[in-house]
Amino acid sequence: MSPKYKDVEEIVMILWDYCMQLEDDYHRTASHEVLCQFAVAIMTVQYWEDVLMNMEGIDVYRFYF
Repeated sequence: MSPKYKDVEEIVMILWDYCMQLEDDYHRTASHEVLCQFAVAIMTVQYWEDVLMNMEGIDVYRFYF
């Protein structure tokens, strides 16, 4: 089994791209559903950015997460 992502930074970048897509969708449609999806996606980005910041200065390649 191989990992789906190379590192946490890749996860953050993919999520930011998704957030930008949702933002564009919201501006086009003014959909409340898209706005809720955007809010959840932003919280997910914040979670993974926090993970990344907590890993700084630690040799994470010796650990499995």
